[in-house]
Amino acid sequence: MSDYLARELTAPVAATADHPGGLVHALVYVPRAVVAGGGRAPLVVCCHGLGESGLRVAPVAQRLAAAGAVAIAPSFRGGGAPTAGPTTEMTIRTEAADLQAVLAVARTWPFVDAARTALFGRSQGGLVAMLEAAAHPAQIAALALWYPALAAPASVRRRFGRIDAVPASFAYRVDEHDLTLGRAFARDLWDLEVEDRMRGYRAPVLIVHGEQDADVPIAVSEAAVRTLPDARLVRVPGAAHGFGDANFETAVTRTIAFLTWAGVLDD
Repeated sequence: MSDYLARELTAPVAATADHPGGLVHALVYVPRAVVAGGGRAPLVVCCHGLGESGLRVAPVAQRLAAAGAVAIAPSFRGGGAPTAGPTTEMTIRTEAADLQAVLAVARTWPFVDAARTALFGRSQGGLVAMLEAAAHPAQIAALALWYPALAAPASVRRRFGRIDAVPASFAYRVDEHDLTLGRAFARDLWDLEVEDRMRGYRAPVLIVHGEQDADVPIAVSEAAVRTLPDARLVRVPGAAHGFGDANFETAVTRTIAFLTWAGVLDD
């Protein structure tokens, strides 16, 4: 028997002038001890990467639930899940809106200690988590990021040169296959100054990054720890983009230890 119960969540996302609304679906893992004994547990929302779904970060969420957190793995709209909608409508802002919708619902649950909320993110999910924490620093007690795509805005600007050169749709290489993205994806990244956002987030941040990552070079995370007021970098020798087997175990163990040290998880 696992140490947690698995549930599903559907949260409404309001439409804006630039983006349609909809529903974001998520996997939820609740520690059995909380269900059986009452009390409140910390909350950790896990953000997946580009072209993925919540299933990609579910193993991390399950480990966090076993460590005592209510852990949620959303499937961002347009991210890659079958019910998530077209990828051409997905942007960094729609993913941020999805994350905010999930957080808003989860914070109302009586078994959640909202004061101990942390975010986990891998690759583009790391950028989404970073931006959410920077926008609401008092609400996010800690961040744990794996090879975060913090240089995505600069990468898009280098690729196209100017915003009016971005086509209506374009291919973006992800894990050896092409994902079709829309002009709105580039538009919402274009003017983002991630370093300026990071400077305002003063809670603890852990970044775990493979030294052989060709998709997001480790130099991106090295620059981030110099910018963030309270950050530490764990280098994983020989690891590329994405952790498997022993590298996954190293990363998730360090993540749990960090969130315990930061006061999110119980010791």
